Amino acid sequence: MSDQETTTPATGPVDRPIGYWLKLVDRLIDESFDEVFHRSGLTRRHWQVLNTIREGVSEETDVDGVLSPFTGASAGPRHGAGTAVTAEIDDLVRRGWVTRSDTGLTVTVAGNHAYHDLLDAVSTSRERVAEGISREEYAQTVATLEHMARNLGWSPGA
Repeated sequence: MSDQETTTPATGPVDRPIGYWLKLVDRLIDESFDEVFHRSGLTRRHWQVLNTIREGVSEETDVDGVLSPFTGASAGPRHGAGTAVTAEIDDLVRRGWVTRSDTGLTVTVAGNHAYHDLLDAVSTSRERVAEGISREEYAQTVATLEHMARNLGWSPGA
């Protein structure tokens, strides 16, 4: 068997290319998280924004940059329309979970309480995704996807 035959996935009539599985799993993850957040009127993006700010990212354009792989938008302001996550940040501010100040964005005490209230449901949803998959298999899958991203021109911090 040649190297090409051993490294190229099968393409029979019942096999699906990696793009099919990536998009399907992404959509199903979104739907799973939508169920988790629906009761509170949030979206997965709200959760990502809240987490990013909790981790210390305090500038809106930086939050946007961190989340750009998820939003599909290039990082930074969009022709006077704010960033791809402005609506979520605005909503979190209205809820009293995040504040804007001269020093940037910060999560409030109420925001931390809300985060912890949602964390159990989010953790359960995450566990469901990896159910029946060993830590090694999961790590290998993530490493393989990162390698593919690098092959296609992605680099950390890009």
